[in-house]
Amino acid sequence: MDLSNESVVGFEVLARWVDPALPAIGPVQFIPAAERYGLIGPLTRQILSKGCTEALQFPGEPILAFNLSPIQFRDPDLFDFVIAVIEPTGFPLRRVHIEMTESALIGDDGVALTTVQRFKSVGIAVALDDFGTGFASLTRLHAFPFETLKIDASFVQTMETDPGSRKIVASVIGLGQSLGMTIVAEGVETEQQATILRRLGCDIAQGWLFGKPAPAPEIVRSFPSHAGGMPRKSTCVSPLQRFHQLEALYKDAPIALGFADLDLRYVSVNDRLAQILGLPAADIVGHPVSEKLPARHKMAMTRLLQRVIDERSIKSHEYSDRASGRSYLISCQCVCDDVGDAIGLSIAAIDITQRKAAQVALKADEEHFRRSVELSPNVAWAAKPSGEVDYMSPALGAGEASAMADRITDWYARMHEQDRARVRQEWLAWLPSQQPFSTEFRIKWNDGEWRWVLSRAKPFFNSRGHLERWYGVISDISDQKILEATVARMASLPQENAPAAQILKLFR
Repeated sequence: MDLSNESVVGFEVLARWVDPALPAIGPVQFIPAAERYGLIGPLTRQILSKGCTEALQFPGEPILAFNLSPIQFRDPDLFDFVIAVIEPTGFPLRRVHIEMTESALIGDDGVALTTVQRFKSVGIAVALDDFGTGFASLTRLHAFPFETLKIDASFVQTMETDPGSRKIVASVIGLGQSLGMTIVAEGVETEQQATILRRLGCDIAQGWLFGKPAPAPEIVRSFPSHAGGMPRKSTCVSPLQRFHQLEALYKDAPIALGFADLDLRYVSVNDRLAQILGLPAADIVGHPVSEKLPARHKMAMTRLLQRVIDERSIKSHEYSDRASGRSYLISCQCVCDDVGDAIGLSIAAIDITQRKAAQVALKADEEHFRRSVELSPNVAWAAKPSGEVDYMSPALGAGEASAMADRITDWYARMHEQDRARVRQEWLAWLPSQQPFSTEFRIKWNDGEWRWVLSRAKPFFNSRGHLERWYGVISDISDQKILEATVARMASLPQENAPAAQILKLFR
């Protein structure tokens, strides 16, 4: 639907166009007067003739829509009269629409029905104008071969503030489209009205938002060159069709779905949600959402749903069914209409039993790894590609619950001040090589003694060959350092020291 380009030119206020010197007079004033004094026929002839003649100069192939008086539809010669006026102008009949109001259907409508059928036989479409303000019955609406249904402006212009008007407009769109009619909304004056009509699936909109009545020369200058005719049949999916489409998706959705009203009562549930709740869907609809939940979940769920409504937000809640042993993530969202008024809640539930089991297993694996690391004499660490250390396993008395940042800070604080800057410089200088790294430094142990440690790291590359992490381990090499010092001292002894020489040979 394109509500930004109106291709129908209406001639409802034409007294000024017939004679520009006359003041603007609305149809509410001049049509009753013309009917009363027998001038409706001459006025119609003038409008039809002048309108069709002028419209031949319009670019594109616009439709001309003419309103005829209800009393004219009681005249069996109306068809012949209209054809006799239009044909001499050369304007195509297929681009002519005749609009009649509901009042033309009151009383014996046999003549009107015959006239409408004759118009349709030569390609002239007939529209029912101002629908909703008169007394047209559904029987007559079905009996007359209307191609277009026009929603009265009084409903369109109050949609933004009146929920009842929005419901009426939506209902008329659904009714007309289900009967194969094109739906036109009259009196559109704001972008918000146009937006609502789009969302409701309306085919065409007309009103001052798109253009005001003007003399023919002004229309020619402002008319879009690509303007085409009004669709003879709706190209939009009717609300009824959309309902059945969504119902099918709703029923066969792979997740549990439900809808609740603002009183927190179920309006509808699909079979998957009914299965989770352990009851037939018919026994759930109409009952409070919290009623079918275990007691431990009732209060939490009620508070959650009320927050969703109050905050117009999306909230989630985990629900565990002890009877089945399954877990579900329930997501609730506030549903609003086109002007932002809350109309209910959508509820979706996803089975997360396997995910929860995987989380428990992963946590157990992590616990096993952590215990193994704590029992190891080594300390594991990891760093980002930038070299920033972001993981350090507990060691040197650091508690399990201590924050990671505190562990890392503690390690840096324990490093010998003569080694701290050197190690950092070595590390940062080595990073671009992306090769295994090692260095030695001194660190203060819990007993207050200084010990030598060896820190080694290897790069980890992802499947694209990009460096993703550094993984490292710190090992205590104090005994090795003592042994190396001893060997060095013995090597410095005189060669005639036979015992020392013999011991030294064992390490060479």
